[in-house]
Amino acid sequence: MESIMCERRAGNWVRISLFNLLVVSLFGLLMRYKIVFSLPGLNQKFLLHAHSHFAFGGWVSLLLMVLMVRALPVSVPGKYGRLFHRLLIAWLACAYGMLVMFTLQGYAFASILFSTAAVVLSFVFAVSYFRALKAVPGLAGARWLKAALVWNMLSAIGTSCLSLLMATHTANQEAYLASIYWYLHFQYNGWFFFACMGLFIRYLQARGIALPGETLMFRLFLGSCLPAYGLSVLWLKLPAAAIAIAGISAVAQALGWCLLLRGILRSMRQLLPQLSKLSAIMLAVAGLAFTVKMILQLASADPTLSTIAFGSRTIVITYLHLVLLVGVSLFLMGLVVAEGLLPVFRYVQAGAVAFTAGVVLNELLLAAQSIGGLLYFPLPGIFESLLGVSVLMSVGLGMMNAGWMRVARLQDLPVRRGKQ
Repeated sequence: MESIMCERRAGNWVRISLFNLLVVSLFGLLMRYKIVFSLPGLNQKFLLHAHSHFAFGGWVSLLLMVLMVRALPVSVPGKYGRLFHRLLIAWLACAYGMLVMFTLQGYAFASILFSTAAVVLSFVFAVSYFRALKAVPGLAGARWLKAALVWNMLSAIGTSCLSLLMATHTANQEAYLASIYWYLHFQYNGWFFFACMGLFIRYLQARGIALPGETLMFRLFLGSCLPAYGLSVLWLKLPAAAIAIAGISAVAQALGWCLLLRGILRSMRQLLPQLSKLSAIMLAVAGLAFTVKMILQLASADPTLSTIAFGSRTIVITYLHLVLLVGVSLFLMGLVVAEGLLPVFRYVQAGAVAFTAGVVLNELLLAAQSIGGLLYFPLPGIFESLLGVSVLMSVGLGMMNAGWMRVARLQDLPVRRGKQ
């Protein structure tokens, strides 16, 4: 199916997104370095804000929007193609604005200004995408993509409250954490997850694969997303009824995930021949990460376990990396490779394997660190090991980006010669 976004432009945007992932990785490496060695002049908290905001905006959200625009067929009026291209450019500018200003100032006027501009752009993108979808009724995965956009807009309540609290210096611990977890919940379990599902279903249906039980699966995830926020704030001493509803939402999401796994297993004979080894490995590891996530969600329905988990910064970081890095990031990279948006040759494949290995090792080390913290057993050399793994991930991403940039230059060479 011909897309409103040509393959060349889509490939360019994917390259930009993956370069941004390299920047995210380098900022993570810088923070790991500061923990092990002295690096005066850089504020660790500012680096963390820049790292997280750019990971969300410059990497995941940018690539999701690119792939969602590419999912629109050419029958959509051409004005939307031009509009989305301008929106992506503006979004990229805001992402880099946040990266620079959070690094220099942390939460201050300029960084909050870029964050607010990004929120406005996300609303404009959502409204424009809803209008564009009217021209293509029945688009595969459309209901998932629509829900993803709604959750993305809803997550802005958390960032708005957080910015207000930081700007007015009125934040207390409970309000601060509740605002952060609101934003994270509707980004991770709403915007990221639903958009990934919509793109995956589109990929499957374009190849004649229909997931059995998809409607029930969608209803389970849609109906449970809002009440599942309660799982993130059980430490607020919620009423028994709210705790029960949060627990039911965790069960509903686990059932929905089981339906998805069953559907994928039943479609494996059709799916596997259409995937390269690299994309199959990345998608499988991402699927395993989401499976672990669902199990942890079920466990967090116990208020005692939830209080312990959310009271430990290391456990929270481990969980966030599990979902964003192992789950979402590897899924998106695997989907990009499966869609053929970027060429894969030995040099790129070696980089991808190094990055995937680094991602898995990083998560295992973080998990070991979390368990050690709970048992009051510090692991010797853990910070040095995490630094080494960060180097491995950055090197892998660097190899992938260098390989794709070289291919892009070679592809452009005949065009440039023709213009001369």
